[in-house]
Amino acid sequence: TDYQDLYGYGHANGTGEIDRTVIRKNELNSLFTATYNWKITDYLVLDLLYGNELIEYKRNLLESYGTGFNFSGWNHLNNLVQYNGYETERRKRTFGNFGNLALSFQDMLFFNATLRNDVVSSMPSGSRSFTYPSVSLGWVFTELEAVKNEVLTFGKLRTSYAEVGQAGDYMESYYTTPVYGGGFSAGTPISYPANGITAYTLYGVVYDPNLKPQNTQSYELGADLSFFNDFVSLNYTFSRQNVKDQIFEVPLAGSTGTSSLMTNGGSIHTNSHEITLGFRPIKSPNINWDFAFNFTKIDNYVDELAAGVESIFLGGFTSPQVRAGIGYKFPVIYGGVYLRNDAGQIVVDENGLPQAGEDRVLGTVEADFRLGFNTSFEIHKFRLSAVLDWKQGGVMYSATDGLLDYYGVTQRSADYRKKTSFLFEEAAVKENGEPNNILISGADAQSYFSAMNDVTESMVKENSFIKVREIALSYPIWNKERLNISVNAFCRNLILWSTVKGFDPESSQGNTNMSGGFERFSLPGASSYGFGLNIKF
Repeated sequence: TDYQDLYGYGHANGTGEIDRTVIRKNELNSLFTATYNWKITDYLVLDLLYGNELIEYKRNLLESYGTGFNFSGWNHLNNLVQYNGYETERRKRTFGNFGNLALSFQDMLFFNATLRNDVVSSMPSGSRSFTYPSVSLGWVFTELEAVKNEVLTFGKLRTSYAEVGQAGDYMESYYTTPVYGGGFSAGTPISYPANGITAYTLYGVVYDPNLKPQNTQSYELGADLSFFNDFVSLNYTFSRQNVKDQIFEVPLAGSTGTSSLMTNGGSIHTNSHEITLGFRPIKSPNINWDFAFNFTKIDNYVDELAAGVESIFLGGFTSPQVRAGIGYKFPVIYGGVYLRNDAGQIVVDENGLPQAGEDRVLGTVEADFRLGFNTSFEIHKFRLSAVLDWKQGGVMYSATDGLLDYYGVTQRSADYRKKTSFLFEEAAVKENGEPNNILISGADAQSYFSAMNDVTESMVKENSFIKVREIALSYPIWNKERLNISVNAFCRNLILWSTVKGFDPESSQGNTNMSGGFERFSLPGASSYGFGLNIKF
């Protein structure tokens, strides 16, 4: 990849700048597997697999940055008053050996075991090799003659245990060339080399030389049941995951000369329940109808962090932030609350304006539960399908409304400015403890919205929604042995009912939507409609 950002002489009344970046990536993957099948008896079958995997990754980045052209008309590095270069190189290699053993008895009892060992170059020399196993057992108990009946068509019980190792990226401490800028300055006003002098500072992240691979232990129990010849099906799975030696950055005091330590900083656990209930009320040559509900409840808890650390920053701003904190579900929104008294009542100031209190946890992002619904109806080759989702609970930082109020560009802010007076919209008390009755003048609407903008809690909202994700219709117009042609029409994100009014609660803000917790000047959710022609031969 080779690209550059170029601002010519005179751009925004400036003298121009160039930022050119060249990135080279090379990746080599090799996978070898060998399998063996042995039918020991008519009832017992053994399958063996051995595999070897090699992954090698190289990345090189070259960047040239400079500011100020001597004269206009020649936008070239050689015309810059000042420029410098930057180069990084990273190499990683993973070498893995793995095996799988599977036993089946009378197509009723199934046992599976795996073992894998990885050797990685991205960890300290004493922690580069790690091994992780898994075992599972399944029993189709309806194969027993004593259990077969007309009510229970199929029944299976299953359990499993698995470990998964995950390497981090370890680097020995190194120095970097600093640049200094900030505030509202353009570019980096101070950069080295400067006047023939080069400077180096310790990189802000140091790595623990005793860093170990992260390990995830998973336990699972489940059952698959089918009744009345597949008229009703029921699937349930409970799983627990224990993540140990989790790798993340732990904050360090500025007096150390660095900002954080990459180490094995803690552990989390996850409990999850998943239930799928399906129905097939109509099954005939010309008409088929089936539908299913899928219920999931996932709870992530932070059990332990590095010594002296109560929570860690995962994303966001100075306030609010998305964090992981001991004793809380993962992740949480952390930010400033309304100032409250000992009774928990919001306290306004002498002008009737809300006040900012301390920073604390404002709610968990994860939903209480999710419920999905899907259905398919076929009649004389026409097939109509639909998918619907319901998310219940959880909160998100929805800031667009509040920030637009703050900038005075919403109808709501205009209405407040036109009012003779208004009262703070939340139940509150005055500083003496009496109920709030202090009226705010419409001329002070800007001060009111500015005070609200200083309190993160004012923009944290409960985030439940129901969304019709897709409705689709298809019809096969030609279906022969060597040629299949079908036409279809669909619409997606058609209907939304949400407690976050006016915005799609799945809108993005930052990388991965800050774990689903942030909405800030997000783009509106879009509905899409389409027609298709599928040809298969």
